[in-house]
Amino acid sequence: MLSQTDWINRAVGLPAVKYDVKARSEGGSIVTAQARMFGTEMRWREFPFEWLEPEFYRVHRLFESGPFADVNMGMELHPTAGGGTNLIVYTNIEPRTLLGKFAAKNILGPKSRRDMNRIAAHIEEYLTGRSKVILPRLSTKPANVEALQAGLKKLQTDNQPPALVSRLEEFLHGAPDIELTHIRPFAIARKWDFDRWDVLRLFLHATSCGLLDFSWEVLCPNCRSSRQTGATSLATLKKTSHCDVCQIKFDGEFDKSVELKFSVNPAVRPRETQTFCLAGPGGKPHIVSQLWLEPGETRPWKMPALKRSLRLRSPQIQQTLTIDPGESQSISCGPEKILATAVVGQKPSVTNLNPFPILLSMEQVDWSEDILTAARVTNWQEFRDLFSAEVISPTEQVTVGSQVVLFTDLRGSTAMYHGLGDAPAYVLVRNHFVVLIEAIRANHGTVVKTIGDSVMATFSRVDEALTAVQQMFRDLPTANPGLTAPLVLKSGLHVGPCLAVNANDKLDYFGTTINLAARLVECSRGGELIVSDALFQHPETAAFLRNSLAPEQDEVTYRGFEKPQRIWRIKMASS
Repeated sequence: MLSQTDWINRAVGLPAVKYDVKARSEGGSIVTAQARMFGTEMRWREFPFEWLEPEFYRVHRLFESGPFADVNMGMELHPTAGGGTNLIVYTNIEPRTLLGKFAAKNILGPKSRRDMNRIAAHIEEYLTGRSKVILPRLSTKPANVEALQAGLKKLQTDNQPPALVSRLEEFLHGAPDIELTHIRPFAIARKWDFDRWDVLRLFLHATSCGLLDFSWEVLCPNCRSSRQTGATSLATLKKTSHCDVCQIKFDGEFDKSVELKFSVNPAVRPRETQTFCLAGPGGKPHIVSQLWLEPGETRPWKMPALKRSLRLRSPQIQQTLTIDPGESQSISCGPEKILATAVVGQKPSVTNLNPFPILLSMEQVDWSEDILTAARVTNWQEFRDLFSAEVISPTEQVTVGSQVVLFTDLRGSTAMYHGLGDAPAYVLVRNHFVVLIEAIRANHGTVVKTIGDSVMATFSRVDEALTAVQQMFRDLPTANPGLTAPLVLKSGLHVGPCLAVNANDKLDYFGTTINLAARLVECSRGGELIVSDALFQHPETAAFLRNSLAPEQDEVTYRGFEKPQRIWRIKMASS
């Protein structure tokens, strides 16, 4: 809560800030900020925040104009014996003028004490359930009651759970303006203690009812934020983006960095568009520690308590370094490499060996589960049903780093059509599609296309794909009860990278992963699931097989592939 510096600046009544970002020749950027205070325009160099989660953060601002010359400010959090936290907030101001000296001592000092005492008291109220808003004095513009009620009435006719509709109404009425922009539905679900897919379904239907809007943001792989205006449609999404702060150019990846976010529809509530702080620690939760080091500087280095491996990275250094849990290490940063040396009997340190300043960040490698990626949402049938027009531009191809692909087919369908005739056979096939599509939908997958009696579907998670296949085989006999010769399903699963493309105004996928997945189903003898070796090696597959028959290893050479491929046969039903 206290790391949300943009929110804190709003709560204490500081003005909005305009930022100018320029590239540094060594890498990274120089950030200059500008705001109006005390009746004058103030401009300053904004150095990167430093922090160690969860102990402190601080920032240095060097002013070019105005009554102040130099400001250092920050927070420290210290645990108490009783299980609480002592909060130390400080601001050191070097005035440039007599006005600056007077303002710092007689205006800013007393006001800061009052504001931070108020914030601390308010957070205690929030933590004990006496307040529903994290910070005090956040702007909360009134809702357009007529537009809100009209949208809610439409939403109720969509058969959304009344408890969730009520929570959404409360959210749109009473949440501060800043909470209603860049909304992450999975984070809201955690806060509300509801199933994340139920909340996402609510948000998608609320968008179609005019209560919310959504946009696609391409997140920088370094700072994992977006400085550009989100695309209102996948059709306007560009494959390549640029981060002004990190000064890197990168491709958006459907399964990592292309994110779907929501915001209140302007007809319901005005949107907040101003920025009050650019780069505080609250905006980079994946970075657990960050330091700014001057040329040749050495300082003590406190490692956070590591539970898993973290990555050290600097925009001024070519290579990164992975730090594993274990012994203390000192860090040396050269122009090309970051080196770690184990230390025994002394405190670790960090040294910048370069003739220029560097920003050193220690970050989690995994992306947050709160991020609703484009792959995750477009792989859900619910989204495709509501927003079938959401496809990428025909001229773009977007990378999907990891996609789970399922193909199914019916064994002996040609003979079935000959034996029963086209119309009766079609009814059987149609009924089998109902079972398959329901299993795909229930496990957060989507049907990409059907060809004859075959299905191509995609999922974002291996465990959900496996569960969907299991449900298909379990429920298929109920599709056409009383058949003397039940339908026999063939299925194949593969996981790997591919390209998202626009095929006839529908979102489709292309590449070797897709081709290989299509070949897998051809290997099935019926009543079994064929999985590629790549998917078999996933831990989710091992968990799935604990209560199943032992898989049978095989080796095949696919049509169109030169080398033999290892596959695994998993018996799912009697054939």
